[in-house]
Amino acid sequence: MGYAYYEIIRNGEKIEAGYSVKADCEKTGCKEKIDRGLGYLCGSTPGGDEYGCGGYFCGDHRLGGYATANGLCQTCWDAAAESARWIHPKTGEEFDLRDSYLPAGDRYTSDGIVWWYTGTMQNGSPVMACRDMYGDIGGAYDRLLSEGEWENAAIVYHRQWGAPAA
Repeated sequence: MGYAYYEIIRNGEKIEAGYSVKADCEKTGCKEKIDRGLGYLCGSTPGGDEYGCGGYFCGDHRLGGYATANGLCQTCWDAAAESARWIHPKTGEEFDLRDSYLPAGDRYTSDGIVWWYTGTMQNGSPVMACRDMYGDIGGAYDRLLSEGEWENAAIVYHRQWGAPAA
């Protein structure tokens, strides 16, 4: 089966989908001509799932733009950002759990270790697993985000290597 034309159930209603199905952007008031292909889909599953509503949006209304995997409409983007936000109860520092982190003061190296949220919580704190360039190192090294100070790995990288000269 190709992705030019197929039918899906979305919000209890059967609709036509696929890159040969012409449509308007589903953002209220937008009349941009698009198709119902995966390049305009909010999320990753036609019909919607827990990651996106399954609507079809033009590049201006699908954050991530046209043909970017798992782009989201503004409503779903805001919900994802809120669900990924964790605030340290003692320091008030805000963390985006979609980012990678380093213990404060560590240097970033391309073949080094960074820490990622495992998707689980322990005692109200996100559990972090260390990964190197080959993947997850293993549960023996898991730490809580509430233990110690952490820095966003991308910010550490930028600080170390700096922005390219203009």
